[in-house]
Amino acid sequence: MDNNYLTTLVSYPDRGQWGNNKWRGNFSGKLVEDLINWYHPKRVYDPMCGSGTTIDVCNTLGVDCMVTDLNPKFGGWDALTDEVPGSSDFTIFHPPYHDMIQYSGNVWGEKPDIRDLSRCSSYQEFIQKINTIQLKLFRALRKGGRLIILVGDYKKQGRLFSIQKDMDWLGTPEQVIIKTQHNAESFRKKYAGKFIPIVHEYLLVFRRDDCYLLPVSVTKTFDADSREQKNQTWRDVVHAALEKLGGKATLSALYNEVQGHSKCSVNVFWREKVRQVLQIYKDFTNDEKGKWSFSY
Repeated sequence: MDNNYLTTLVSYPDRGQWGNNKWRGNFSGKLVEDLINWYHPKRVYDPMCGSGTTIDVCNTLGVDCMVTDLNPKFGGWDALTDEVPGSSDFTIFHPPYHDMIQYSGNVWGEKPDIRDLSRCSSYQEFIQKINTIQLKLFRALRKGGRLIILVGDYKKQGRLFSIQKDMDWLGTPEQVIIKTQHNAESFRKKYAGKFIPIVHEYLLVFRRDDCYLLPVSVTKTFDADSREQKNQTWRDVVHAALEKLGGKATLSALYNEVQGHSKCSVNVFWREKVRQVLQIYKDFTNDEKGKWSFSY
């Protein structure tokens, strides 16, 4: 790619000569090359350097570089407890995607290491640790420096886990770049049922603009009970109640299910409203005497 040209969509079918192409989860050194040529950092830091792609690229370009990793080959650095070895103006953070690829005891080492992010017992624990680590990395940035985070989505047991959505965002968001994946493991697997392969990753660029103040955007995940929300329509209320009852119910059963909804507290004629909704919307039918069901 032209050194003066970078877009919000990048693709590197050829990973280049840097790092180890057999290392699972590796990314193309050409991405690092393009980022360095675009931002012109004085010192690059890669805290989870994997097979050493970043330092290989920096050596080629003549850029000062520090690398660490939990892998003993690169010093056995614990991202949660060990001190960042020095400041930088450009940190590339490419963590594992939870347990999609388990590294210690698999890619490197003879047994699992409990400090390994890919060995976290839950996704929630993984996100908490990612947030702790990126705060540490951001504090080690020089003013005007950038924290570059490469993360991806993954699916497990039919659920999508989007790391970039769930983790905290620290600093000034400067850029989101979509990176096309090539030769991912999912391309070679056959899945039961329908599965849309994930062929992209997110490259997030955050800038440190102040020596003390740090903008923080925190994602909060919780279950919102629709029965406590008064701004729903009555059609929504009846629809949810009928679904809860298995898609078929008597009028008295629907009354029992709807009773206690927050909308009932502001409408003393809520039973009449339930009957009205059942009669005027095409979603509902009472083909079977005494019972209402969905019409589709």
